[in-house]
Amino acid sequence: IVLALTLVIFGGWRLVDPIGFYTFSGLELSDDAGVLSEVRGAGGIIMVAGLVVGLGAFRQTWSGTSVVLAAVVFLSLGLARLLGIALDGSPGAEVIQGMATELIFGGLALFALLKYGDGDAQLGRSTGGDGGT
Repeated sequence: IVLALTLVIFGGWRLVDPIGFYTFSGLELSDDAGVLSEVRGAGGIIMVAGLVVGLGAFRQTWSGTSVVLAAVVFLSLGLARLLGIALDGSPGAEVIQGMATELIFGGLALFALLKYGDGDAQLGRSTGGDGGT
């Protein structure tokens, strides 16, 4: 639930108030409509990913998907920021703190995925071609 809420809150904030979101991160964002549209688009993806991740907490059939998605989203964000540091230099303490959080959350989701699998075995579903029997 924590991972889902993090994605929904920060993705939603980026979607509805991109300038405020970037100011919180210690960055200045242009008020150019094209730039704002790109930021809002990414915020929408992050927010919807959070909603899907949250489904796994309430619907067992979504648990595998939600863990995979949480790992993919958090690790891709954190690793992309890490690449940015290597290519562009340090973005500032706030962004580095966010990157560390993303890598930790992504690592936790990956650990859960590796430890518990995708949920098929727990649900008694067959992954073979036998029609689920």
